[in-house]
Amino acid sequence: MNTPAPSYTSAAVDALTEAVEQEHDFGGWLSLVLVRVAARKGSLNVLTDGRPGSWEAALVDRLARGLAFDDTGLAPYAEGDGGNDTGPG
Repeated sequence: MNTPAPSYTSAAVDALTEAVEQEHDFGGWLSLVLVRVAARKGSLNVLTDGRPGSWEAALVDRLARGLAFDDTGLAPYAEGDGGNDTGPG
């Protein structure tokens, strides 16, 4: 039996599809999005808490920590939600 995907999954697929078409550096943009989410939640670990140690978690962690090495680097990204798509600064 297949469980329907949560509504945010469809919204995420739509957003990612548009970003692939619009972003010159999609990987960099995706990294920025992950770090902004972590900043909102207060820790990089929230991105992988559901499956720590999995290969998926390792890749997500690596992508996010490319911009913010640890939680002390998150503050500028928490403030970057006002249309500044380039991160802090």
